[in-house]
Amino acid sequence: MADPTTDDDGSSRATSPSGPSANVPSLSQDALFDALASRRSRYILHYLRQEEPPVTLPELVDTIAAWEMDKTIDLVSDEHRRNVYMSLQHTQLPKLAMSGLVQYDDDRELVDSGVHSEQADAYLDIAVARDDAVPKE
Repeated sequence: MADPTTDDDGSSRATSPSGPSANVPSLSQDALFDALASRRSRYILHYLRQEEPPVTLPELVDTIAAWEMDKTIDLVSDEHRRNVYMSLQHTQLPKLAMSGLVQYDDDRELVDSGVHSEQADAYLDIAVARDDAVPKE
């Protein structure tokens, strides 16, 4: 049986994480603001809008670590990248997934936009415009 993440020619490809089902509750404004309160969460959502999802967790970690330090990734310490990784894996991504803002597959380390991700767009536009560390599109 073929690996679902390998094309017929043997090259690998990203596949979408298993998404939230219809049991994800609607997103209230308070829940949205709570989810967007974290700068890292805003960075996750902004990055997903810029790239073709799904994205890998290591890719997301490198980008967010670089934005936080306002440096290129090669100048960011391994310790800071580990801290970002742990934070995303154990806090930000599960919280965003619970609210339906992202889909996160912990086993495959894949992140995709969630069923409610578009509800955050207007707020993200404002937050990103005010953050000098984030490259504008």
